[in-house]
Amino acid sequence: MGPESLLFIVGHPLSHSLSPAMHNAVIARLGLPLRYVGIDIPRVVLPDFFRVVREGNFLGGNVTIPHKEEAASLADEKSEAVEVCGAANVICIRKGKLRAENTDGHGFLDAAADAGWGRRFRRVVLLGAGGSARGIAFELCRAGAKEMTILNRHPSRGEEIASILSPRFPGTAMSAGELNPARMIEEFRGADLVVQCTSLGLFGDWEHFPLEGVEKTTRFADIIYRRGGTALVRLLKKRGISAIDGLAMLAHQAARSFFLWTGKRVPGEEFLSVARKTIAVG
Repeated sequence: MGPESLLFIVGHPLSHSLSPAMHNAVIARLGLPLRYVGIDIPRVVLPDFFRVVREGNFLGGNVTIPHKEEAASLADEKSEAVEVCGAANVICIRKGKLRAENTDGHGFLDAAADAGWGRRFRRVVLLGAGGSARGIAFELCRAGAKEMTILNRHPSRGEEIASILSPRFPGTAMSAGELNPARMIEEFRGADLVVQCTSLGLFGDWEHFPLEGVEKTTRFADIIYRRGGTALVRLLKKRGISAIDGLAMLAHQAARSFFLWTGKRVPGEEFLSVARKTIAVG
């Protein structure tokens, strides 16, 4: 680290992000010469931004919607998860080289374990096929999922993920389809876990979501986070379904990111505590 090295989160939009508050609180407690900043840019500017960070005093950063897949393609080196799923949410910078990592899946499994769900789910349904869905799908397959269905508004994107993961995880039966209420109801039958990975929760709540199709024995995770929880999580909990939002996942992936940048292990619970306090006063 230099006199003061920079960390970043890059995405669009970024107004909702809790990452700067979480990381800067941990940095302050540890007394490190670091500062974490938010960079809100459209997709077309990402290559230029990465050219800047290669030459500046940046240690690394996080990548969020909609840049995860392009960030993976622009990196010089990639972790196994990034190589397989083609999406990155962490960039580490060393001597002008960018290394892409993906902690979304690890963060999700840590959050699931915190919720008392464990880390292994037999039948999984993923809603969405973006960067987060790719990272989560990879780790769920690696953890031993036996069946996985990916539903997306454009089914070809789900089919692409299935075709990438199937050869690597022959023990997981992969399928894909269109994200619509009828197909969701069909796939929810017998699901051990449903993960909502679309960006819909950022811009407004789901319309016509088939709440009645989610079985009482199913675990439901919405990776979006909002003050008071997302509408989907609140409604499902009222029906007696075990459901979590994305706050714990965010905190745990932040802890893993921080370790990759600094080599310092900080419990995910510390990041989660800061996030909850920030939401409470926001």
